[in-house]
Amino acid sequence: MYLKRHYESTFFKSKDLPYLEARFVKNSENHYHKHFHKTLSIGAVEEGQVSFSYQKIDTILQVNEIAIINPNIVHSCNPINNEARTYHMIYIDSLWCKNLQEIIFGKLKAYIPVSKLIIKDKSMFIEFINLNYLLLNKDIFYLEKEELLQNFLIKLFKQYCSKSSEDNVSSKNSNITLAKKYIEDNICSNPTVKEISKYLNISEFHFFKLFKQTYNISPHAFLLNQKICKAKELLEKGNDISDIAYELGFSDQSHFNRVFKYYVAATPYEYKKSILKK
Repeated sequence: MYLKRHYESTFFKSKDLPYLEARFVKNSENHYHKHFHKTLSIGAVEEGQVSFSYQKIDTILQVNEIAIINPNIVHSCNPINNEARTYHMIYIDSLWCKNLQEIIFGKLKAYIPVSKLIIKDKSMFIEFINLNYLLLNKDIFYLEKEELLQNFLIKLFKQYCSKSSEDNVSSKNSNITLAKKYIEDNICSNPTVKEISKYLNISEFHFFKLFKQTYNISPHAFLLNQKICKAKELLEKGNDISDIAYELGFSDQSHFNRVFKYYVAATPYEYKKSILKK
């Protein structure tokens, strides 16, 4: 008989370290929809393994490996055969990362993406796991947390970033870049494909095809992802969940709860309670 193991999810988020969010999830069987983060996201599996999808790459992430997800890259990490896994995630603001990279590389135009998708380095894996446990520990002073985080990231950037790659980031189709910005600016009003394509002066079918080719995600999925990113910001400020649901254009709080859990694997209440907990 299959016995479900105890599930646990813990977040660290503080107004004193606004560029950082950390998460620890134990014995999770939850599945994630394809999504992206505006941050540099770093993850590792402490127990079990996960199916890791990154743009059009599908691979397996295992213990002693670190996954690197650069900002705005569509991905998903899901259990294999519904087996529970225990994992760690750290999310760091890309502008803050760029400023840290400038200590290494000098003045930069933009954040330099990490070149490695999966880092197979046991000592670095152990360092990352220990770092996340310390970030989640309320008894550790912020100064120590920041110092350990910076030390880890400087090591990562020195090994897996190159200033020469700064100019090699491909530019997006200008129409689709405008479409992305339009959706970001109108997440509360729920824009339609017809409305966006009219704004761009292209056909609806052409817009839909170009958007998915460019970002590897549908316009609707992109809109939902933006809503959840904004919802997390509002929850961190202590805003009421029902007010957030209304402000972001969900049909009701139940609809908001379902979508939030689909992307975050925690309800808005669980997320808010965890990050606001002293």
